[in-house]
Amino acid sequence: MLRRRLQLLFVLCVLGLAILCARAIVPPASTTHNAFGHGTPIVLVHGLGSSADDWLPTARRLARRHRVVLVDLPGHGESDMPEPFSLEGAVVTLDRALADIPGGPPILVGHSLGGLIAAAEAIDHPERVRGLVLVETALRPQLPAAQRAGALEQLDRDYAGLVHAAYLGFGHDSAQGEMLYRRVAALDPRVVKRWIRLAWTADLSHRVARLDLPVLAVLAERSWAPHEPWDAVARELGYLDMPRLRATRIADCGHFVMLDHPDKLVSLIQGFAADPDGMKIASR
Repeated sequence: MLRRRLQLLFVLCVLGLAILCARAIVPPASTTHNAFGHGTPIVLVHGLGSSADDWLPTARRLARRHRVVLVDLPGHGESDMPEPFSLEGAVVTLDRALADIPGGPPILVGHSLGGLIAAAEAIDHPERVRGLVLVETALRPQLPAAQRAGALEQLDRDYAGLVHAAYLGFGHDSAQGEMLYRRVAALDPRVVKRWIRLAWTADLSHRVARLDLPVLAVLAERSWAPHEPWDAVARELGYLDMPRLRATRIADCGHFVMLDHPDKLVSLIQGFAADPDGMKIASR
């Protein structure tokens, strides 16, 4: 009897350990923040330190013609961080969210780091995506490799100062920059640091040639100045080898285009959704 009890206890311990390991390894499904409207689906993914609420002015306008789905970036809102954290794990969470969306493959729209995850999803799972819109998204690190060690040290030594300076630069003006900083400062620094390290190291530029679906890049003048030739900007941001890419610039806005010019962004997204391959872009 004692041997049987010990055997049962051993089996239960093994099962419990297996469950804990599975939870640690399998990334949790990303949580859909909200969905509304009717028509062909459009999925909006926010960036680091942002939230699905930033998309609401854009989403409400799009919902007049489309089913709009707002998805939380892992580690934000109701979406957990995949463990262990990686670009691949973040893509799994987004892929699971897309799998639950009715109406066929959506137009997938990502802002900043949300765009990086959206692009990786489109590369890995093109059957899930009808077209891709990247808003203020870099697909290769914007921090030179020679500077990364020092920046990583600063990230640990002066996290608040580094993030404050970054988000002030993201703002359309200093007031918006301070507002953006207050929101990211309210997040768990461990979550934010993981995303920053990913932004400084993840590089999709060598994979974008495989992205055989329509892509629209929407940039602010801070990323694509009027005097800069597109080829130079495309190379810097990692877009150069995309086979079906168009790009446009929106003037007089900061990094958070959806906050500054939702009407212009809606017009671009709707035109792209109506005809992803045939949309005319005037500002390149």
